[in-house]
Amino acid sequence: MSAVTVMQNNNKLGPEEFGEIRRLVYESIGVNLTEPKKALVVSRLSRRLKELRLDTFAQYLRYLKSDPQEIGTFFNCLTTNVTSFFREAHHFEYLQNTFLPALESNFSPKTGGRKIRAWSAGCSTGEEPYTLAMVLEDYFRGKKGWGVDILASDINTETLEKARRGIYRRQEVKGISYDYLRKHFKLGAGPNQGLFKVKENLQKMITFCQLNLASLENYPVGDPFDFIFCRNVFIYFDKPTRARVLRRFHQHLLPGGLLFLGHSESIDLTDEESGQWRSVKHTVYEKLP
Repeated sequence: MSAVTVMQNNNKLGPEEFGEIRRLVYESIGVNLTEPKKALVVSRLSRRLKELRLDTFAQYLRYLKSDPQEIGTFFNCLTTNVTSFFREAHHFEYLQNTFLPALESNFSPKTGGRKIRAWSAGCSTGEEPYTLAMVLEDYFRGKKGWGVDILASDINTETLEKARRGIYRRQEVKGISYDYLRKHFKLGAGPNQGLFKVKENLQKMITFCQLNLASLENYPVGDPFDFIFCRNVFIYFDKPTRARVLRRFHQHLLPGGLLFLGHSESIDLTDEESGQWRSVKHTVYEKLP
């Protein structure tokens, strides 16, 4: 069979196969693949079909059922990862200028502070949790008794692996100031020229793990958080899934803790199924008791 014929077959995703893919993705990770997403599914999975030397989506679905290890690759292909350092900068400014000073004011300089816990839920390739680490490390540097513990989770194992490595190309760090680059990154030399590696003191603040936010099982996240970043994730969930995840975020936040959402996301403050929240700034919500 010619390569041209294979590509023609790959591009034909019938309604039955698309329906099966939609069902599997929704039931597994809560992402709602609407009809306009069909072209994206074809584009992403066609590359995987080519790697496996399969001719049709029907063949791929049979392969998916026969090989449990493939399911992770399947989700990696279909999950979108768009991120950058200091994306939506007003969120980090609110942390620095409002939330952290208020938190610090509750503790005496003589007795010191405590450990700050943060969660980057949907951390992609790591730019968000490393940005949080830079902001928190700079704010608490030299202040007695304060520590930082950041959980960074994502469903996509490939992006998590890049996040753990903490190595970025020059164009990927363009949103970071020179001062922050100098303090928090090592510049590659020789064969690594043009690459920037996060310094170990930042990496030690962060624990990376795979986590499915749509899972019905308990989140294995440990103690409650001071704040959670979950930005540009809810746009892929339907209303019942969003409400369920919001309720669980509410349970995992300390009283007065904050939830940061993406620029096009919001919480219906009248919906009690999502927990009780108060809007403190655009796309920033405070947990109420």
